[in-house]
Amino acid sequence: MDPITAIRQNKIVDRFDGLIGSSYVMQNLYKQILKAAATDVLILLIGESGTGKELAAAAIHRFSKRCKGPYIPINLSALPTTLMASVLFGHEKGAFTGAIAEEKGVFEKGKDGTVFLDEIGSIDTNTQVSLLRMFENQKFRMLGGKREIENNARIIAATNANLEKMIREKSFRRDLYYRLDVFRISMPPLRDKKGDIPALVEHFLKEFNAKFNKDIEKISSECHHIFLEYDWPGNVRELRNVIQRAVVECEDKLITSDNLPSRFRSTHTKKSGIRFQVGTPLKKIEREMIVQTLGAVNNNRTEAAELLGLSRRGFYNKLNKHNLK
Repeated sequence: MDPITAIRQNKIVDRFDGLIGSSYVMQNLYKQILKAAATDVLILLIGESGTGKELAAAAIHRFSKRCKGPYIPINLSALPTTLMASVLFGHEKGAFTGAIAEEKGVFEKGKDGTVFLDEIGSIDTNTQVSLLRMFENQKFRMLGGKREIENNARIIAATNANLEKMIREKSFRRDLYYRLDVFRISMPPLRDKKGDIPALVEHFLKEFNAKFNKDIEKISSECHHIFLEYDWPGNVRELRNVIQRAVVECEDKLITSDNLPSRFRSTHTKKSGIRFQVGTPLKKIEREMIVQTLGAVNNNRTEAAELLGLSRRGFYNKLNKHNLK
């Protein structure tokens, strides 16, 4: 069964279009991506740095009716304020010093496709006004231009900033925020889906084994425990970088704590925990407990069964019940 059909039938999938994880929060994210792809409304991706907003935006485009059109990602925080409007809306020849020829902006280049505006909270006040006007009229003008151009690009915006706080501080327009916040998708941080860490580690090991011509088989049980206790402020991107460094440093087939950055080699006394939203179905809680317990014991099923107070047969019955292999 293909992942899209499985997701629509509420089956558990462990990865989807570059996103990896079988946890409850990831299953919900996959469903949200498919719902967003089926619409043509503005999408706002909210999440900390490193949670995969770029992957989610690309997936929404790929599974939308615009998939044959262009996909143009723009990191707004990397653009100088003086160039932001020109990059987005384009400019006519002579619009400013150095504008020696007409140049289309990303909205015009993204016709019949998708424009991904990453770090939308970093845009200046003037560009906020221009964006708001375009969203309201679905038309825009190039810098120095007089003709109105119809916007036919689908917009996905993303931010790791607290836009509500920025509104209170008067650095982000409230009316623009309401225009953007039509279909919101929250990207889960890694600390809320620690049961997915073993699958992510396995994926990154394969990636960097191939890249660096290594043959590392796994990480040690100690590393697994360290990873589960750590809060991962940099999220999946941080985990990927940690595994990349460890693969480069490791001269054996097993990554140990000696191959980890120094911040991981201090004494760890904090107990790892699992967080659930109020109202989470008990079936999903039970499944998540099993997934995260397996992750904590490096997939040792005998040890996991003991920790959960189950017999071996009872534990395997639970694995079958929740489609965990």
